[in-house]
Amino acid sequence: MCEGAAVIPEPPWWRSWLVFEERGITAAFLLFFIVGATSSPYFLTIDNLTGILQSLTFLGFLAIGVGLTLMAGEIDISVGSVFGLAAVVTALLLHHDAPLWLAIACGLGTGLGCGLVNGTVAQMIRVPGVVVTLATLGVYRALALVLAGGSPVRVVSPLPGFFDTFGQGTVCGVSVITLVFLAMALLAELVVRRTAFGFRLLAVGSNPLAAHLVGFRVGRTRLVLLTFSGFMAALSGVCSLAYLHTAGPTAGTGYELSVLAAVIIGGVRLTGGRGSILGILLGLAVIGVFQNLIVLWGIPPSWTQGVSGMVLIASMALTWLSRRASSNRLGGS
Repeated sequence: MCEGAAVIPEPPWWRSWLVFEERGITAAFLLFFIVGATSSPYFLTIDNLTGILQSLTFLGFLAIGVGLTLMAGEIDISVGSVFGLAAVVTALLLHHDAPLWLAIACGLGTGLGCGLVNGTVAQMIRVPGVVVTLATLGVYRALALVLAGGSPVRVVSPLPGFFDTFGQGTVCGVSVITLVFLAMALLAELVVRRTAFGFRLLAVGSNPLAAHLVGFRVGRTRLVLLTFSGFMAALSGVCSLAYLHTAGPTAGTGYELSVLAAVIIGGVRLTGGRGSILGILLGLAVIGVFQNLIVLWGIPPSWTQGVSGMVLIASMALTWLSRRASSNRLGGS
């Protein structure tokens, strides 16, 4: 290095992990958290906070898969149905005394197969994934209803020891399933930020034509991500069975809307090319805290959807204001 050259200090580690959208949603989360802490004496109790975390865990598995898929420019809205179908398949096998490993493998394989079908059909007939998954959403739900006979499938007690411990066990008060979800989220974040595949999926979502011209296989990348989304939905379904000991054929109905809301609030661009798992986790946290506040405040169920919609708008407005303020600072520097 030349003598006398200025040394530019590296930014703090946390700054590289927070982009404009994440700063905005962090502000929204802190705002709702402070409101909750000051408006209800029950909000900051350990039982309530762990309950919020547990309620978001099953949505969180789905959000990881949907978020990565959306970053690549595709949308998977069949995840709620895959969630229910995978849980039903696993429960039916356990109900008929199948080995635990076989039941879990078939449940996860169901999700992989559903995701693979979604991706393959989308690539074969050259239509957006949202169109294909809109159709398969109904197909997978109908299949779950047929297999279960229209009724919830209860697993015969006692469950195998490992499965029961996995579903009901805790570490320092936190569910084992939640810890598995957080580990998957960390792994996914590292893949997006630190690997060539993460760079490729963001490039595919940002500009598919340019990605194709530089040699990236756009179709294969999206196929892999749609398949992964199906796997994550199935993993969530199997975990829910371990936790609840029952699988309903209508379980997961409406999950796709909540997941998409969390992903979009978390800063993933609808057209792809931008986003992070950290932002998605923050989006999930905003939704979880506010849904909890609705219960604590005693808001009538008839108002729930309307109030939730207003919160989504407010959260996205804070994200937009943060992005605009950051852009103005950069422009003025």
